[in-house]
Amino acid sequence: MKILFTLPYVPVPATFGGAMRVFHLMKLVSQRHDVSIITYGWPEEEFNLRDQLGSQVKSIHVVSRHWPRKLRRIAQLYSLFGKHSFFYMLARSKEMQTRIDQVLSHNDFDIVQTEFAHMASFDLKTNGVKILDSHNVEYDNFRRMWLNSNSPLRRLHYRSEYKKFYREELDACTNYDALFVTSARDKAILDADIPSISKYIVPNGVDAKYFTPSLETPEPYSIVFTGAMSYVPNYDGMTYFLDNIFPLILKKIPEARVYIVGSRPPKHLTQRASTNVIVTGFVDDVRPYVWRSSVYIVPLRMGSGTRLKVLEAMAMRKPIVTTSIGCEGIDVVNGESALIADEPHSFAESVVKILHDNALRQKLIRNGYDLMRSRYEWSVIGDVLEELYQSLSQKSKGNNIRATRGIEN
Repeated sequence: MKILFTLPYVPVPATFGGAMRVFHLMKLVSQRHDVSIITYGWPEEEFNLRDQLGSQVKSIHVVSRHWPRKLRRIAQLYSLFGKHSFFYMLARSKEMQTRIDQVLSHNDFDIVQTEFAHMASFDLKTNGVKILDSHNVEYDNFRRMWLNSNSPLRRLHYRSEYKKFYREELDACTNYDALFVTSARDKAILDADIPSISKYIVPNGVDAKYFTPSLETPEPYSIVFTGAMSYVPNYDGMTYFLDNIFPLILKKIPEARVYIVGSRPPKHLTQRASTNVIVTGFVDDVRPYVWRSSVYIVPLRMGSGTRLKVLEAMAMRKPIVTTSIGCEGIDVVNGESALIADEPHSFAESVVKILHDNALRQKLIRNGYDLMRSRYEWSVIGDVLEELYQSLSQKSKGNNIRATRGIEN
């Protein structure tokens, strides 16, 4: 089959969960099909993408676009009083629409797959199956940010984004033949709002050949969190942890140490650095920090989709303590493959329990690793994706035949 992917800008190599999903899906698909890509980026982006994806990709079209930070802030302010959300404006450009039109007019694609909801408003003039890969239900993500933010200005911004992108996201979804979602929860939300569109769960995965276990002895009483710290759910989660959970852990284990690993931590986090709190900023490789740790934490209060960091920790054989939101979309069982706690005291108690109870720690590690291998390796997800492509393609061909016969009659 001939398949076209349309993307926003994603860094090469991938440095956050959504980008990792995009690259792994495209790599899996390009091993079986004729793949083309349209993406925002810079002139050298084509070389970087080919370096990551290999020679199987037929063509890569790069549309130049860059939002300087000052312009982003101005656009965010403008969006408060304008018709569209900032998230919608972030992806829109006449140049991208023109390039999509050109590529579609010169090629007959069997499938056109759009990555991320904010890329979904472009007009796709194609007879192929149109699929939106919804990494998150973005309006639900904005709703959670609005409800959990402590800043009045941020609350205003996220409330505006939620209200506007709710309409924009649902309108865009109705232009697609099928939606891919990463969790049953996201599917249920979209089923309630747009029941007429077919939805299929394509979970997030992990590269278990890269995120491998280590024979290194963990640092005693060490805790780790990894993720882009410029992403609101991540820094909100770690601020919540430092304010409400970590002091309770230190009362029981004064020598406990938490590593906050990820790029661009906000100033209010870097200022919390101490003997017990290590804020690394950007690192080339998060694995040594996870290997060193005794427990992996995911204290998130907002977000949508699923967190690849949970799967990476499982692949590296680390016991996990997470909130319910932190493990959404992953079939963990509380007390078996992870400990789930939504209140500060129970979260702190769960961390302390793992640090003190080796039998529990080993059970969580073993069950989490087995779950990851059976359900969430990318090779397993590639087979799921291929079945969906074949099914949707056959269904589309059947509908076209019936439509043609209807005209003939």
